Amino acid sequence: MRRSGRSLLAAAVTGLTGIVMLIAVLAHYASVMSSPGFSARALRVVSTGPVRSLIVENIDGRVLAVTGNQSGIQPLISVAVEQALSDSRVRADIRAAAESLQSQLVSGDAHSLTLSLPDIGPAIAASIQGRSPQLAAELARIGTITVLDVRIPPSAAQALNDLARLGRDASLLVVLTVVLGALALLLSTNRRLTAVWLGVAALVSGLLAEAAYLAGRGLVTDQFSSTNARTAAGVAWRVYLGGLGTTGLVLAAAGALAAATASLMGARGSTPRRTADLSQR
Repeated sequence: MRRSGRSLLAAAVTGLTGIVMLIAVLAHYASVMSSPGFSARALRVVSTGPVRSLIVENIDGRVLAVTGNQSGIQPLISVAVEQALSDSRVRADIRAAAESLQSQLVSGDAHSLTLSLPDIGPAIAASIQGRSPQLAAELARIGTITVLDVRIPPSAAQALNDLARLGRDASLLVVLTVVLGALALLLSTNRRLTAVWLGVAALVSGLLAEAAYLAGRGLVTDQFSSTNARTAAGVAWRVYLGGLGTTGLVLAAAGALAAATASLMGARGSTPRRTADLSQR
């Protein structure tokens, strides 16, 4: 192969390496949608301050609507609701809702983001039984409380389904990135320069991954009208995909360091040759 042809092919493979690198990073974090830890992350989301406050507020409203908005029992109800969210039955309800959502996302059939708690009444009643048995008996009869029911647009459901499928190939994409980087160096007629451009490719891929994380969070939170709901959505985005932004910044920094190191090594390597040329003149 002619020298110019090899240089052109090495440049093309270098660019392809950067593209596959970005897709590999996105795929790695998209794989959370089909991972066994999906429901565990849901419990983490519910345990965070903004989301927990939003859920407690919604449940308080439903409970007080049943018992009557009596100022004397409102503080008691709020404390009981807080305690009930740690009840094993309620946590099982949250896990079941998360597993149902995960199945829908993977299959592409997700139409709404719903969190219903069928066991919240008995859990609240158990927390309040010792202080007010009569009120506990009334609360135990409360049925399912839906604390969240948000429609998922079809376009968003399809995008999430595509990401879930992409996540299954995350490991293969990482291997492909390494193979393409090695191939670029093998084809190159100037490996130092190719190493510089591979570093630049990693830098750009990392910055794009960070941009994707920020843009995605903005798109998700903008789907909600209330400030509390937007805050809760942002918390959920961070719990599930917060590592994407961090990985993007680390990858960008590593790429910049690799590019700078390769460039400096080339500059040092050329110094003795220039000195020798001057001495021969």
